[in-house]
Amino acid sequence: MFRWLAFFVVVIAASVAAFFVFYHPPMRLMPAPLLFQDGSDRLFDLAPALADGSEISIFYATNRLPIGPRDNRIYTVAPDRRLHVGAADLRIGDEGSTLDQIREWTMSGDPDDRPFIHLERMREAGTLSDPKEGPDAKVTAWLDEINAELARSRDPDILVYVHGANTTVERAAGQASQLHHFLGRDSVVVLYAWPTAENFLRYPSDIETAFGAAPHLAELIDLLAEHTDAEHVNVFTYSAGATVGSDALARVAENYPVAADRLGEVYHAAPDADFRGFVEDMRVYGPHARRVTTAVNLGDSALRLSGIVNRASRAGRPDLAELSPEATDWLLTAARDQGLEILRVRPDDMPGLAATSHTFWYDDPWVSNDVLVKLIFHPRPDERGLIEDTAPSGAHYWTFPKDYPERIRELRRNFLSHLPSGTPDASPAAP
Repeated sequence: MFRWLAFFVVVIAASVAAFFVFYHPPMRLMPAPLLFQDGSDRLFDLAPALADGSEISIFYATNRLPIGPRDNRIYTVAPDRRLHVGAADLRIGDEGSTLDQIREWTMSGDPDDRPFIHLERMREAGTLSDPKEGPDAKVTAWLDEINAELARSRDPDILVYVHGANTTVERAAGQASQLHHFLGRDSVVVLYAWPTAENFLRYPSDIETAFGAAPHLAELIDLLAEHTDAEHVNVFTYSAGATVGSDALARVAENYPVAADRLGEVYHAAPDADFRGFVEDMRVYGPHARRVTTAVNLGDSALRLSGIVNRASRAGRPDLAELSPEATDWLLTAARDQGLEILRVRPDDMPGLAATSHTFWYDDPWVSNDVLVKLIFHPRPDERGLIEDTAPSGAHYWTFPKDYPERIRELRRNFLSHLPSGTPDASPAAP
């Protein structure tokens, strides 16, 4: 009897473990950034498309191997040698959800009240088979769609989002759509979906795949810089997406001069990348970017584990002792001169944020607020409510003061004054 009971317990435990290894729920709508939490003076009047409620569309590019019809593609975990481009259609909550429901969900303090973001279909427009030959007619048509969206947008830049490891296409698209949604659905967002194994136990394989995906991301950045009307191409990486993005940005700086000159904001959230390689790459592409921001939580439990697995500290939880004296001097100088922004997320000073958080960029309304302000208005850290501090190593960094919400309320009018001319500065809006 005891052996049967022990066997039953083992089976249950194994089933639970397998569930967490292989189950990937859709992305939930994140809490509203602070700028959206003051109903008396909204920052954005939303794009007309938002009146339809729950539907969201973003652009995408991927080097995952596709299957199925082009108007309803499925992208597998297998890497492809070609870059596929298209548009993804997503929906917030259940079909037919209204704008008022989305507003209520977003403002809810209970994570379980916020709806899932569902990926409905991926519409592949074309394939970039050989970047040296340039885009064919189908890819050119996709680029024309991006230009048409840019012409309708207040934001003259394109934002490329690069997701982390162990991530399905649905979750990656859900994360990218958060940025599009909270930018008022008035910015062009392109998801770069690289082929992760979608299995926590195969994380080391994902890190290897990330380096293989970097050349394709560099090709995408060059494609957007060369063939669209965007003023800049901004790049936002999350977690192991920084391994892809860091290598790709260095390749852009070395091999694609037109694209290098049009690099805009580079933002790395909780970067899971080898710290030494990350700094070396930054020394190459940093001078070309408008500004580079690295957001870190030194208590990040995911990066603590990653450091053990990779036997080297991660850029989001760095160990300066691993750098050469020359690299250390460069890093300290870059941070001091504000060419590099190191944003330290200190959960002790931020209500409701777990000390070990790895998902802070979309889970915490302070951090997501800083992301949006930076991407839209491009202010210096002190102009967006942050305060400066110095680590024992001498590294300068920025962090959130305890009165950050009050500072944002005071700065709101200054942000409004920087909106493009003709933009209403006091319209009813919702996230």
